[in-house]
Amino acid sequence: MVATDRENNPTMKFAKIGRIDEESEHKTIGDFIDSENVLCSDSHPSIKLWAKNKGLEHHTFIASKHHVKNKCYHVQHVNSLDNLYERWVKRFYGVSTKYLSQYLNWFVLIRKLKKSVSPIKDIIKAILSENNTIEIFRKIESNYLKLNIPQLNKT
Repeated sequence: MVATDRENNPTMKFAKIGRIDEESEHKTIGDFIDSENVLCSDSHPSIKLWAKNKGLEHHTFIASKHHVKNKCYHVQHVNSLDNLYERWVKRFYGVSTKYLSQYLNWFVLIRKLKKSVSPIKDIIKAILSENNTIEIFRKIESNYLKLNIPQLNKT
């Protein structure tokens, strides 16, 4: 899931393996968006349902038909961010699903540091602000297994 605001403050989170659903959307971008925001997205049914249940103003787009509504609402920032990520990650010749969250976090950090006046200071702040970094690292394997279990049960 990719979300960003008009000031280009992105969040990118690995939601799940398989079809996206309302629960995955809530876990990945639920804290990033509140009722004061306007959500612009593709017209996926689960996103529509999630936005409705969250009480969001929601504008949907079908990329092949239209790109902008009311000369204001669009998804170009998200599409651009997604495209930049895809080009960036290609240099690694494939990323294990297990480590996808870390690559997404790395990419977001790089994007944020591009507009930083003192990038070294901001990197140190980011590292120190995450008190449970070691715990997150240790849980990579178990989190990956949790993502796979629903998929493995379907086959």
